[in-house]
Amino acid sequence: MLCYLFPEPTYLIFSPDVSGLLYYAHIPATIISLIISIYIYRSDRHLLINKLLFVISILFSFWTTFTLIQWTNIHSDLIIFVWNFSGIILGLIAIFCIYFTYVFLEKKDISIKLKIIFLTLILPIILLTPSYLNLGGFNITDCDAFQFEQIPFQFYYTSLGVIAMIWILILLIRKSLRTTPDFKKQIILMGTGIELFLFSFFTMVFLSSYLTKIDLLPDSEFEIYGLFGMVIFMIYLSILMVRFKTFNVKLIATEALVWGLAILIGSQFFFIKSNTNMILNGITFVGIIVLGQILIKSVKQEVMQREQLQILTEQLFGVNEKLKGLDKLKTEFVSLASHQLRSPLTAIKGYASMLMDGDYGDLSKEAKEAIDRMYQSSKNLTIVVEDLLNVTKIESGGMKFEMAPFDLSKVVEDEAKDLSITAEKKGLKLNFESDPLCMTNGDQEKIRQVIINLIDNSIKYTKEGGLNVSVKRNEKKVVFCVKDTGMGMTQETKASLFQKFARGDGARMNTTGSGLGLYLARQIVEAHKGKVWVESDGLNKGSEFYMELEAI
Repeated sequence: MLCYLFPEPTYLIFSPDVSGLLYYAHIPATIISLIISIYIYRSDRHLLINKLLFVISILFSFWTTFTLIQWTNIHSDLIIFVWNFSGIILGLIAIFCIYFTYVFLEKKDISIKLKIIFLTLILPIILLTPSYLNLGGFNITDCDAFQFEQIPFQFYYTSLGVIAMIWILILLIRKSLRTTPDFKKQIILMGTGIELFLFSFFTMVFLSSYLTKIDLLPDSEFEIYGLFGMVIFMIYLSILMVRFKTFNVKLIATEALVWGLAILIGSQFFFIKSNTNMILNGITFVGIIVLGQILIKSVKQEVMQREQLQILTEQLFGVNEKLKGLDKLKTEFVSLASHQLRSPLTAIKGYASMLMDGDYGDLSKEAKEAIDRMYQSSKNLTIVVEDLLNVTKIESGGMKFEMAPFDLSKVVEDEAKDLSITAEKKGLKLNFESDPLCMTNGDQEKIRQVIINLIDNSIKYTKEGGLNVSVKRNEKKVVFCVKDTGMGMTQETKASLFQKFARGDGARMNTTGSGLGLYLARQIVEAHKGKVWVESDGLNKGSEFYMELEAI
């Protein structure tokens, strides 16, 4: 049966008797959703979330196409046929939007139980669609089908849209409360987009039908404004793709968005009447094409740079992990080797000392000198081994500190007396001064090691003159200082002096050092929440080593 009061449409949907806004609302929204969803689906066909978005887009496209047929066609049998599917499509869109949200949030498929619930919700629509409860008849005058008045079947599938909005909102809130800040931003973007789509789509469909039924609107044209919700949803998805690389998509999101805008502007040619507007729209259309290509090229270059940066970052991460492994092996080897060296060195020192003391008989002067050199060398080597062991303990977290209050000035005074003998052998004078009761809290023996290291270091690198050793109490700090008249150092040497194996300019003067003493001193002091540093005016101008600790 034909509605002869209306003209026959061309290509099934194009009729001169309807508003151009109808096409502007349906066609661009449909094409944009199809372009973006197809791009996403093709990027990775195995991802479930890509498949679900593609299904939602296809369902939306069917609904817009069937709606256009209902608006423009004059064949009653065709109108009734497509009308029958409207409820099913709307119900499926609501259900698949919930399904899509679950997969987006949890990154996995839903349970069988939840699928059964979804099927139960959609089943009444599927069963009742072929019945008279869906369509009550056809009005040949208005060329429009009408529903059975006593049972508002449309209310059920419209309610599914409301259920979907509430369901999705609850899912979004629950997930955002227990996720990372980065994913929370993605949830806000996707959630806002899908909620706006469902709200505008289902609300406009319901209001349009209801207001038309109570004669507040002449027809249901109001519903076409709800279609722009799909465009908003796709824009939000495009932002997700570009900013967060969601859906495993890179450049294609920008391409889809540009071509979607071009189609949106180009579709205006269908209903523009003014020549001036036609020219302006044409200029805008060309501008979008040109600028869009520039944008795509720019984004493509940026994506390539990001991919290269990502590859380099992953490579650096792998290399860094290998270096960590090698460093761990090195530390373990040094620790093992140091332990193995400690025993024979102790034996060498012991026997050398006994020989020098005459426990094995008298020795000639030349033999004593040779044994003394052997003793001193083994002593220096023992210090290096101890330094290596301490470094491995610190780096492996095995260094233990026995914290207790003690008088720093007393510890420094004792060591200054002992080391003054070493200084006198080199012709150096060692002076000591201190404030009374410079109490601090720490591991006394570890701090003693630092003091010995700093004073001995100054003695080694001072040829003439002397050393001034002092301990001062300054407000809430106690400060140890050893000032020498030695070779001094440059600014470059100062910057690296407390690093591991750093020797500085004095390496030529003292070849027995390991380059670990000052590094260990810094590690020990920092473990006490203090600090150690050096000051020097330059080469041959002496140096001042400081250690600062909390006073009690």
